[in-house]
Amino acid sequence: MDQSKLPGATPLWSPRIGFNWNVSGDRRTQVRGGSGIFTGRIPFVWFGNVISNPGANPNLYPTGPQRPTGSSSDSSSLQQSFDVNAMAQNFKWPQVWTSDLAIDHQLPWGLLGTLELVYAKDLNAIVMRNADLKQLQGTLAAPDGRPFFGGCTFAAADCPFGGTTFGSELTPNFGGGIYVIDNTSKGHSINVTAQLRKNFASGLSASLGYSFTDARNALKSTEIASVLWQNEPVKGDPNNPELGPSEFGQRHRIIGSATYSKAWSPTFKTHIGAFVEVAEGNSFAGAGGNRYSFLYSGDVNGDGQGGNDLIYIPRTQSEIEFDACASGCGSNTTPQQQWDAFNAFIAQDGYLSSHRGHIAERFGESNPWYSNVDLRILQDFTVGGETRHTFQLSVDVLNFLNMLNSSWGVRKVASAAATSPLKLVRFDTTNPLAPVPVFNFTGPATTFIDDPSLLSRWRMQIGLRYIFN
Repeated sequence: MDQSKLPGATPLWSPRIGFNWNVSGDRRTQVRGGSGIFTGRIPFVWFGNVISNPGANPNLYPTGPQRPTGSSSDSSSLQQSFDVNAMAQNFKWPQVWTSDLAIDHQLPWGLLGTLELVYAKDLNAIVMRNADLKQLQGTLAAPDGRPFFGGCTFAAADCPFGGTTFGSELTPNFGGGIYVIDNTSKGHSINVTAQLRKNFASGLSASLGYSFTDARNALKSTEIASVLWQNEPVKGDPNNPELGPSEFGQRHRIIGSATYSKAWSPTFKTHIGAFVEVAEGNSFAGAGGNRYSFLYSGDVNGDGQGGNDLIYIPRTQSEIEFDACASGCGSNTTPQQQWDAFNAFIAQDGYLSSHRGHIAERFGESNPWYSNVDLRILQDFTVGGETRHTFQLSVDVLNFLNMLNSSWGVRKVASAAATSPLKLVRFDTTNPLAPVPVFNFTGPATTFIDDPSLLSRWRMQIGLRYIFN
């Protein structure tokens, strides 16, 4: 592998077809849709990482002594990178095949109904693999049974498969890993939307819609290329991550809107609008906030990376082993106290309690349902005779319910301690061919806390604009 060579130019075709059919000829029923391939791009910083993180590659790192990077009094010098990033030579831009089918129909009472289905299949999605990862060394004891790749930082007596302290890398001199950006066809999404709309003679317009989304892929998005692998939550082979729910998108979403306009006189007109949203999952931000993975603190699968192993959710106390806890566990110091606290933690969480006996999914946990109401008022003032001037005063109130009551409109998010509730302290190697991870429970009593962001607070904006006639 030579990361000094980037993939060459490869033609990518994006054929598309669409249609719009007026079924009855009077536009009472209209069927529309299409299908096609859509091409995107990856963050260009991932390309840059291939060059900026060369590791020990002799094709990129200069030979000879280290070169000073500052003045003679500055001891800084050019250093080798902590890891290696490369791209598969046949790497292709991300592509997805998307198909859409919708029907619009005039219903009784002046209602316009829409039903729409969108399905997307990944053709060239992104995946990161570590070419420096050791081969499988064995598997942990049932019922977990996940693969183990050899990394162990505990004392020799507490390390599985041979009882020695060793690493997970084939070539440890790299100090990190040999991370290769590649393509995968894993991943798909489906979205179903139903909507009703109506315009009233009184000047009122209203709509109500419901949307269901199920999106699955094999990638956790991040900024730095190597972290695509290091932070990928996994329960099996980290170089072949399983499909899991996407961190983006809300599974269930109900939205409603209403606007009303009233002209009091030729010079005085009022517009009132409201937008209502009731949804599951919160709004995704750059640092997350929509869906979560339950992860161990520590390297349970021995891939050399801690904090990326999805937890096994035990059905009974016999399926997990705890050690006495000296610190960081609150009042839960004995193994029995920790099991009692962890069992109660599982019981209070809807996702965990319904998935006992399984390894948690990547981004399997979703934020609870929330509600939000936004309000907008526009007031038009028109002055003048032959030459008329119109001024419009606008008042926007976001999260209007929170302005009425401080406990309304407050969203929930999972705390960091809740999504990493178990700390790996050693391996029980009584049976050397079926080692058992041993933990401390360091989590809280509940998963979710109030979201302190602006999404849970009401905000107001006042504006004034001049409308040219």
